[in-house]
Amino acid sequence: MLLSTRAFAQGSKTIDLRSANELKNRIVNNEEVRELIGNVHFIQTTASGERVRVWCDRAVRYMNQNKIDLFGKVRIVRDSVTITSPEGTYFADERRAEMRGSVRLEKGKTLLTSRYGEHFVDQRNSYFRDDVKLVDENSTVTSNSLRYVEIEQKAIAVGNVVVVSSQNSVTVFGDSLVHFDQQQYTIVPKNPRMIQIDTTSLGQIDTFLVIGKTMHMYRDTNQVFIAEDSVAMSRSEMSARCGVATYYANMDMIVLQRQPVVWETQNQVTGDSIVVRLKNKRLHSVFVQGRAMAVSRADSVRKSRFDQLTGKALTMYFQEQKLAQVDVERNATSLYYLYENEYPNGVNKSSGDRILIDFEDGKVDRIKIIGGVQGQYFPEKMIIDREIEYNLDGFRWYDMRPRRKQLQIVNERYD
Repeated sequence: MLLSTRAFAQGSKTIDLRSANELKNRIVNNEEVRELIGNVHFIQTTASGERVRVWCDRAVRYMNQNKIDLFGKVRIVRDSVTITSPEGTYFADERRAEMRGSVRLEKGKTLLTSRYGEHFVDQRNSYFRDDVKLVDENSTVTSNSLRYVEIEQKAIAVGNVVVVSSQNSVTVFGDSLVHFDQQQYTIVPKNPRMIQIDTTSLGQIDTFLVIGKTMHMYRDTNQVFIAEDSVAMSRSEMSARCGVATYYANMDMIVLQRQPVVWETQNQVTGDSIVVRLKNKRLHSVFVQGRAMAVSRADSVRKSRFDQLTGKALTMYFQEQKLAQVDVERNATSLYYLYENEYPNGVNKSSGDRILIDFEDGKVDRIKIIGGVQGQYFPEKMIIDREIEYNLDGFRWYDMRPRRKQLQIVNERYD
């Protein structure tokens, strides 16, 4: 039997029953209880005139409390939002729904799932906890809990947050995040950790790790990740520290700012800003702008000896993961220690408008100085135990190179 609207609405005009196969009345703890069975469908109109539509297999309404327990294929639809679950409770006075079990919220191309959810009709927001997963076109977010604010199109996730980008192999971990759907912008305000696992053209696994105090993600077609404050990163033979790191995932480019330092094998590079470019997931070039300096240890025994290059701009080119050439421009100066049959033989200091250094198997093969060439040679007896006096202006060797284990993320599968 299909019951009329009046049979359910007479106790409260806020609930408009549209259908039910069967109605049973009883008294429980001095409260009138109405049970509807089969094809249950009712509507409530909000203060703004918006309609909330509810379907389920069975409903139990407590008349004094104006509360309705919902069972079996529960579905709540309001505007463009649809929420489903095996069971739940609808509080008519508050216009609030509690959903339990396999909860699903769908809005456009966004799907949110959890084991518990609350939907606040008038406030137009929802709260979810326990195994929360939010999936949209660009990423998947998992967390302990999540609040979704429809008016602002904003999601706030808290606890064991993981963001997996669907357009590349980037995964970001954090304590919490705030995501703005319309702007496709996400911020992880505390303890962000990023990992990207790629397979190179040679079939090798390459892992890129980044940590910082805050991370911003612009997950549109550009796929930009910005780490801020005490940033440290590691990738293959390259690692770095800086104040701000911007990773353009689709362009395979990393821009480092605020006192950046980059290490590659035995080379250390510093400057006002550094741009690292990758090609086929391998290190291709490092470009340094402003107060550029490259330093490498010249002697594993004589710890105070460092080969040095400075200039206004410096570019390092790599082939087969080995340094192939260094190009220093504008006020270029080099300091290289000399050896004869593996015995130290002084140091050579040269300068010019431009210095080109070619490498063979990671070792200096040829040095070419162009324009305004000047050179000085200091014999071994002059520099021994006085190497620090011959260092170029701005020289500094950093012993804070981040290592893979220091940037360990989440669990052992990334060891």
